Amino acid sequence: MKVIIAGGGTGGHLFPAVALGEELRRADPAGAVLHVGSSNGLEAKWLPASGLPYELFAVRGLRGKGPVTRLRAIGEFFAALRHARALLARFGANLVVSAGGYASAPMAVAAIIGRVPLILMEQNTRPGLANRMLWRFARKVCVGFAETAAAFDDARVEVTGNPVRLRFVPGALRKVADPIQILVLGGSTGAHRLNLGVVNALIILEKAVIKLAVVHQTGEADVGLVSDAYRGLGDAARVVAFLDDMASALDRADLIVARAGAMTVAEIALAGRPAIFVPYPFHRDRQQEFNARVIERRGGAIIINDDDHLGKNLAAALDDLMRDPARLIEMGRKAHEAAMPDAAARIARVCFAVAGAERAAA
Repeated sequence: MKVIIAGGGTGGHLFPAVALGEELRRADPAGAVLHVGSSNGLEAKWLPASGLPYELFAVRGLRGKGPVTRLRAIGEFFAALRHARALLARFGANLVVSAGGYASAPMAVAAIIGRVPLILMEQNTRPGLANRMLWRFARKVCVGFAETAAAFDDARVEVTGNPVRLRFVPGALRKVADPIQILVLGGSTGAHRLNLGVVNALIILEKAVIKLAVVHQTGEADVGLVSDAYRGLGDAARVVAFLDDMASALDRADLIVARAGAMTVAEIALAGRPAIFVPYPFHRDRQQEFNARVIERRGGAIIINDDDHLGKNLAAALDDLMRDPARLIEMGRKAHEAAMPDAAARIARVCFAVAGAERAAA
C-alpha cells in the first residue's frame, strides 16, 4: 500500500503524522509512506533530519491574516494543489491521510479531485476549519477524543485517540520526589505568555521555590529571557528550547504545567501525570480549553485561564499541590484513564480497511 500523509506546521500535526507513518511501515514493510508538509512549518527542519521520504509545499494559513497576506495564501494554495495532484500521480498513492496543518488541505483536495480515498485525522475536541469543510468527502474521520465525534457523521467516525511519539511509556507516578519535579511545556513552538506566567508564579512563591525542581521548554524565542529570569530567582532550572526526549521528561516529572494542545494532552494522559493546563486564550473556538477539559472532568488536571492574573493563580495552584503529594498521585491515575495507547495502530487498521475496500470495489 502506498500512502501519503499530509500534516505539519506544529508538532501537534507533525508528530501524529510521523507516528502513524511509523506504524504503517511496521505493519506493511513492503509498502511506501510519503510525508507532505509545509516549507514554513516545523517539519521543514525536522523531516530533512529524520531520513523519512518527504515533500514540502510553500503554503500558509488564511485565518487571522491581512488582505494582502490572504491573497498570497490563496495563490500559494492553488500552486500547492497543482503540486499535490502531480505528486499523487507520480507516487501512485492508494490512500491519502490528512493529519492537519497548512499542507494538508491542498493534499486532501487533490485526493478528492483524483478520487483517491481520503482519511482525515482530527486531533482536537473542536474540529479545525479544513476538517469541517472536507469531512463529507472523506471515507473515515479518525478523532482523538470521543467528544469530537458529534461534529461528524457517525458512519464515518472512528474514535482512535491521538498517536504520540514517545520512546517508551513512562511508569505510573507512585511517589512524589523531593523537591517536586515540575515540567513546563508551551508546545513545540513555545508560549510567551505561559513562560512569563510561570516565572511570575515562582517569584510570588519566593522561598517556597526550593521545594521545586523545574524543567522548562520555552520555544526558541524565549530561551534567553527565561534563563535570565531563573538566574535572578537563584533557581537552577533546566531551560531548553525544545525537548527531544519527551518520554524521559514526562517520566521524571511529578507535575506538568502546559498549554493544552491535543498532543500535549494525549502525552500527559498516556504518562499518567497530573497537570495544570493553561489553554491558549486566542482560539476562536476555544480548542485548547475543550481539550484540557477531557482530563479535568476526570479529576486529573486543573485549568487556569491565561489572563492578567495568571502568575498569581498559578502560584496558588502550585502551592496547594506542593502541600498534597497524595493528590498529585491520584490526579495522575485519573489522567491516565483518558489515554488511548494504541492510537497509531487503530488508525493504521482504518487505513488498511479503507484501502482494502477500495481494491475490492475496483
